[in-house]
Amino acid sequence: MKKSLLTLAIGSLCAGSAYAQTSVTLYGIVDQSIRYQTNADAANHSQTQLTNGAITNSRWGLKGAEALGNNLKAIFQLENGFDPDTGRANQNGSLFGRQAYVGLSGDFGAVKLGRQYTEGFNFFGDYDPLTIGNYDNNAWPFFLTQFRNNNVVSYSGAFSGLSVGASYGFGEVPGSTTKSSYWGARAAYEFGPFGFGGVYQEIKDINSNKQQMWGAAGKYTIGPAKLFLGYVGGRDSTGTLDANFFSPNPSKLPPAATRNYGANPRQDMIGYIGATYQATPALAVTGVFYGDHIKNAYGVNDASGNRYTGVLLAEYSLSKRTQVYGTVDFNKVTGAAEANLPGKNNQTGFGAGIRHIF
Repeated sequence: MKKSLLTLAIGSLCAGSAYAQTSVTLYGIVDQSIRYQTNADAANHSQTQLTNGAITNSRWGLKGAEALGNNLKAIFQLENGFDPDTGRANQNGSLFGRQAYVGLSGDFGAVKLGRQYTEGFNFFGDYDPLTIGNYDNNAWPFFLTQFRNNNVVSYSGAFSGLSVGASYGFGEVPGSTTKSSYWGARAAYEFGPFGFGGVYQEIKDINSNKQQMWGAAGKYTIGPAKLFLGYVGGRDSTGTLDANFFSPNPSKLPPAATRNYGANPRQDMIGYIGATYQATPALAVTGVFYGDHIKNAYGVNDASGNRYTGVLLAEYSLSKRTQVYGTVDFNKVTGAAEANLPGKNNQTGFGAGIRHIF
């Protein structure tokens, strides 16, 4: 048995050396920032910390492709997220928690199988002025996308300005094809300085309750400036968003007995507007405002509130691979949304950092 496995391994290595034309790339981002934040806990203490990047999370990965002929390629990508200040792996300690897939690409587009970004995240990554931030206080509008999903088969393609994507995540629950499943679809079209598109996705829990997200956005480039306008809507009857993303202050949550997400699903109506200005070849300045009106917060009928966020970001390129940046963000919540923040109904954050891309 051992001899047969060894022979197979040696044969595979020899075959790979002789015939394969696989290219493998090691890549990554190390992004570290110093952040000061007010009202950082229930006692409203301020906090200064060394933390991951303001806009990009640190990561490293491997990606590769093998030419199969007729413009067909085998592709793969394995990507790990980590915190440089501690060396800790993100995504609950997963080895490749950001992405892990294998697939085929060609003139038809690409088909991938594995852990991947949701279609909502893929779409708004191109249509948010911050390309979806990394601090909770500048990324929260896109918590509705849930970022990634497991067990996914996806398709993506780009054709003369039109880009499309669709994906399905298997719930893998015995006896059911819908429990814990996911699906999403997106489309965007760019022509000249204009771009616009939309997205829809659903993620189900073990009881087949749905967390739905939809959105539309546009962008327009005029000289050194790029303008953005977008909308994100959502309906969550699973309780996932409130339980995992929007509950930093348990003392402000309604009693558990009053929460019923099946009867009172959380509803979000988020709008945003922003711009990026390339002031010089090295300096880019971005500003964005987000606003959310929430209904049935925490599964309570007619519990409503609002969240407002303003963000300013300045990035300066020291080289093609290294940037320094400074940012400020302000958040305010009202009504039933007050449990979204850990202390008072507002937070102000300041950050400065350095990012290196390899």
